[in-house]
Amino acid sequence: MKLASSAVLLFSLGSLGAHAQGTPATWQGNFLSDGERHRMVLQAEEAADGRWTVRSLAVDFLPDAIHLDAASFQGGHVTISANGGKGAYDARLSPNGTTLDGTWTWGKQPVVLKLQRVPNEAAWHTPMNYQYHHKDVTYARPSPEEPKIPFAPRLAVDYMEQGAMAWTGERGCISCHSNGTYMVVRPLMSPELGAPQQAMRDFWVAELKSALAADPKQRNGSFDGTQAVYLAAGLAVWDAHVLHHLSPETQQALDLMFQFQRPAGDWFIEDDNNPPFESSPYQVATVAARAVANAPGWLAQQRVTPLGAHVELLKRYLRTPQKMQGDYDRTDLLWTASEYPGLLDARQKHDLMDMILAHQQFDGGWSMRSFALPEQWGKGNRAAKLRSELEFSFPQSDGHMTGLAIIALRKAGLPSSDPRIQRGVQWLLSNQRASGRWWTRSLNRDGWQFISYSGTAYPMLALALCNALPKA
Repeated sequence: MKLASSAVLLFSLGSLGAHAQGTPATWQGNFLSDGERHRMVLQAEEAADGRWTVRSLAVDFLPDAIHLDAASFQGGHVTISANGGKGAYDARLSPNGTTLDGTWTWGKQPVVLKLQRVPNEAAWHTPMNYQYHHKDVTYARPSPEEPKIPFAPRLAVDYMEQGAMAWTGERGCISCHSNGTYMVVRPLMSPELGAPQQAMRDFWVAELKSALAADPKQRNGSFDGTQAVYLAAGLAVWDAHVLHHLSPETQQALDLMFQFQRPAGDWFIEDDNNPPFESSPYQVATVAARAVANAPGWLAQQRVTPLGAHVELLKRYLRTPQKMQGDYDRTDLLWTASEYPGLLDARQKHDLMDMILAHQQFDGGWSMRSFALPEQWGKGNRAAKLRSELEFSFPQSDGHMTGLAIIALRKAGLPSSDPRIQRGVQWLLSNQRASGRWWTRSLNRDGWQFISYSGTAYPMLALALCNALPKA
């Protein structure tokens, strides 16, 4: 699930007319515009005589600031105009008052939009400037201005656990950037942090059952190849590091994953414009290979099954020159090859290690932006944004890439005592922010900054692999 990220727009309508205080009500829903998902929250009050007055309308992530023209809620009919008519909402209240059915228009792009009435306490917070929110968990959006603190692992763990659960609770889907990262990374830290949350695995199993029950011809509507890969990888890594045996759910998930494999050996990405994760079939294939490699005993069983041919196809794909996100995908390949015996030979892995070390910055960290040209990320549609950034010529070290680089190097056998690893560790220990996260600027849009989730999970795993987490 991907959400647009420009500016949060809060329309305050209280100034449109004097009013007596009444009973508040909230309707909310989401809509797609140009392939991006937005959310809307409408708040109104019902007077004692039954008349309604709109109090506010919030829409997240539109490109322009809003000024209001007019707002009306009469006879069950809501009309709102903004920005000289560029923005307009026209809807009818259902007879039971539970829904507003209508059309939202921005510019010349109308979309059908149904808003559902919800208890006020369950309404999305406005202005919607949080990154994760669910029940009593709220994390503000990351910012480079957030102050640095002495290393506080507890804060990072809380963010990892609560952020993944908040995404799952509010969005209810598998996403590579949040709960998907949790499931493929967090089980590896079980020796240091204890077992991951069982509720996350329960959600994975529920998603598996739902996908298996669906008509295969209809799956792509709500469940795509990327989700199938992360579903299998999460369960496989859980088996390897928590259960320590192959579960039937992982066997089913791997079978399902290969049902989505394409003839080339990779997986289709429904919306491939969100680097670095959901943008490169090659990167997704490295995660699929980690699923195969981590499932206890599964790979050996496939030598005499039809899935064996799919596995060989995957290996051939990863070994053959492909369109990649520069050296970023090659870094993921090293991590994968270190867990998948025989995928690459020693010389190939050594060359990848040299490549990663060559990218290390003067401060000891690594920068994601230095691992690929702007045009190499995804479809290249973020190139203009990346080239316009003030730090384009001198990209700053970030948590995501520093963590990933150390993970790949340690998995490949570079000792934690190596001075280059130690410089990276010191960068991580010195650059945590007050929320528990490490700052990583999104390659996509400067809004939600969901990259900070892996930008925190990767550093924690990197530190664990270097024995740099306090035993307490």
